[in-house]
Amino acid sequence: MKTKQIIYCTIALLLALTMSSCRKKAINNPLSVNSVGSPWELLVVMDKADWEADHGRVLFDVLDADVPALPQSEPRFKISRCDEADFDGLLKPVRNILIVEISHIYSKPKMHFSEDLWANSQSVIKIVAPDEMTFASFVTEKKDLIYQYFELAERKRNLQYIRRTHDREMSRLVNLKLGYEVQVPKGMDRFKIGENFIWLSNDRQRRYQSMVIYSYPYTDKNTFTLDYLNAKRDSVMQVNIPGGPEGSFMGREEKCPETFQEINFNGKYAVEIRGLWEMKGDMMGGPYVSITRLDEVNQRVVTAEIFIYAPDDDKRNILKHNEASLYTLKLPGEFDNKQ
Repeated sequence: MKTKQIIYCTIALLLALTMSSCRKKAINNPLSVNSVGSPWELLVVMDKADWEADHGRVLFDVLDADVPALPQSEPRFKISRCDEADFDGLLKPVRNILIVEISHIYSKPKMHFSEDLWANSQSVIKIVAPDEMTFASFVTEKKDLIYQYFELAERKRNLQYIRRTHDREMSRLVNLKLGYEVQVPKGMDRFKIGENFIWLSNDRQRRYQSMVIYSYPYTDKNTFTLDYLNAKRDSVMQVNIPGGPEGSFMGREEKCPETFQEINFNGKYAVEIRGLWEMKGDMMGGPYVSITRLDEVNQRVVTAEIFIYAPDDDKRNILKHNEASLYTLKLPGEFDNKQ
């Protein structure tokens, strides 16, 4: 657990770097300050006595839960904490903040969401509750909402970076070969083209990052199920992504069940799958995330997937960054063909 001094030193350094050119303006206008901190860092504003009590441990366990579908244990957040009395102007620009207030003045627990409250690109949750037991129960009940809120906030930040830096040449290639628009993350400048298939990747052996997009005719109303999509993925990857040793190919790590979720993709139906891939007949493997949608114009099923291989590194931040690019996917009818 970080001490107050460590928090202050870290954030003071970040503020010095980001605010040096606009220090005078920031005093009068807090929103001239950009949020500070690294991806998935979260500051909890909660007094130490509460933090170390049972209800505080419930909150910690929620925030420290593992990211699903990774090959090793990695927490959802890198957690820092400060007392309410110490939550001053130096700490208020932190990118992700969760504030706790437990008081008898509240009749029931509530969760309040704010954006850009003290800095640009900032996300804040405030949880209030009348007593400790109610707070603990409420946090447990609403944990998925907490995850989703900060997940969307970090995705938004990643998208802002991807839109500025994406590989425009590779993005044009996807449009030319498949007829879809997507913003390919910077560095994925190698490619392989197959039948209704494209594989984009970088050139790093120990921090390998890839995007795959493929499509096939929509003929079955049961297409958007886990079993169907897994079977289709296996067949596509076996043909298009061979391994190093002869006969090896990309498959799924079947001992680790995938997570399957129906999602709203800019007002359209889609499904998201998270799981682990492995190179059958080889020693490589890692996490992947895919989103599958229906191309209504051409009546085709379209899957966009990112996967990584980084055996010596934590994978949360790399995966989440590249995952954001999947949300730039546009199908026919969703973009201007003249552009």
